[in-house]
Amino acid sequence: MRHINIDKLTNDMVKSRKAIIICGPTCTGKSKIAINLADIFKTDIISIDSIQIYRGMNIGTDKYDTKRYNIKQYMIDIFDPDHSASVAEFRNICRDIIKNKFFLRKKVPILVGGSGLYIRGVVDDLDFVPEGNKAIRSKIGDDVKKYGLSKYYEELKKIDPLYSSKISENDERRIVRALEVYKVTGKPFSFYQNKWESRQSIYDCIFIGVKTEKSKLHESIDKRVGEMFKKGLVEEVKALADKSYGNCLSLRQAVGYKEVLEFLSGDINFEQCVKKVKSNTKKLAKKQMTWFNSDGRIKWIRTDEYSSSSELIENILILIKDYGKNGKN
Repeated sequence: MRHINIDKLTNDMVKSRKAIIICGPTCTGKSKIAINLADIFKTDIISIDSIQIYRGMNIGTDKYDTKRYNIKQYMIDIFDPDHSASVAEFRNICRDIIKNKFFLRKKVPILVGGSGLYIRGVVDDLDFVPEGNKAIRSKIGDDVKKYGLSKYYEELKKIDPLYSSKISENDERRIVRALEVYKVTGKPFSFYQNKWESRQSIYDCIFIGVKTEKSKLHESIDKRVGEMFKKGLVEEVKALADKSYGNCLSLRQAVGYKEVLEFLSGDINFEQCVKKVKSNTKKLAKKQMTWFNSDGRIKWIRTDEYSSSSELIENILILIKDYGKNGKN
């Protein structure tokens, strides 16, 4: 690559234990970019995707075959679809991979995906609000009915003045939840919120966002969805349903799978199914952009502004090389 000493850049990143994050909405070519970078830096990639972790969910998640490039892809096909993987479980497995498969082997980890929550879960110093305790929540709810909500709003004000100032004194659901969290953890609810707002990573991360013009993104989505159905998306979903995975959350919530399940059950016809997958994928891309736009650490690159993939990759390498030079990201 012109103007860039790849060996020096690689060595510098290995020494400082940098991690590259390739993020952005679906259908913007993130996987291809990650594969190109992995080849250049002689490393492997980690998929940060909440659905690609499930076996058998291949076509609908657009899993990329990296083996033909002699590149390993981690966090793929870890669980069966009936396993409900939490962000914390995903984080723990992924951090272990980053440590043992990359840093200890002097490789640069390249994380790629559109799941903003999972990306932050892996790289940022976060504390997840624990799951609810039904017994404690029920007891607080009963006490609220007996003694009135105002009494417990006043209690919350003493425990967590910051969070209580952000919610209404009549917001029973949030008041009960905040008190429940405090009784379970001993920490105020605002403690967890502050962690999320600080955006402090446990790694030295380089965040590269990939996007394209809206109409071109929609064209790419329409094309990819059409290709998925040609490759056998319906057959893939039917095979999973035949294995009793049809009622699993992984299928019921994933775009592409939930619509095909509707088709297979006779609730919609095939044309409606294809149309819904396209529409819901576009809605997903919009949600992903909303999430990523709130993260000021991301340096964005527009794929539609480059005439060739080599020019695109070179400019991404320049972004990586110069990342953080003009202040902390």
